[in-house]
Amino acid sequence: MRAGVVPYRSTLSALRRIAHEEGIRGLYSGLLPALAGISHVAIQFPTYEKIKFYLASRQNTTMDKLGAPDVAVASSVSKIFASTLTYPHEGSIYNYDGENFLMKYFLVVRSRLQEQGHHSEKRYSGVVDCIKKVLQQEGLAGFYRGCATNLFRTTPAAVITFTSFEMINRSLVSLLPPDPQPHTL
Repeated sequence: MRAGVVPYRSTLSALRRIAHEEGIRGLYSGLLPALAGISHVAIQFPTYEKIKFYLASRQNTTMDKLGAPDVAVASSVSKIFASTLTYPHEGSIYNYDGENFLMKYFLVVRSRLQEQGHHSEKRYSGVVDCIKKVLQQEGLAGFYRGCATNLFRTTPAAVITFTSFEMINRSLVSLLPPDPQPHTL
């Protein structure tokens, strides 16, 4: 935490203080890059399905008959692919505080915009300015700092989540009889 900054007491306290000190716009700082995070899901899920289809066709079976190892492969490859493509909006920020060099894993652009508070020096005027400055000062590598660490953290979680879902879903579907009159919206 920066010296001289009083921590928030609660969520409501934070909202009030940000609105008071930075205005209503301060509450939306970093929103655009956060919305860009949706692109990760838009890449990961179709890729996951394509990989499952590919694996099933290679084994002359259907996607719902793939075993847990195949589902784990599909989920890990799709996670790595989506994360690598979308990582420039994820990553790390560096906070230089004298001799103290702290690396925090956050969303690069979003974090850098959110990090600059109302009372600190404004380094970026917006999303485009932040992207330009990171490219000029750190190059493309500036957007990929912490990518490997992020993959080591998130890929096992994706494998566990997707594989568990697939296996539990199959078990439940096999236990429950099909609905004779499917409900439509």
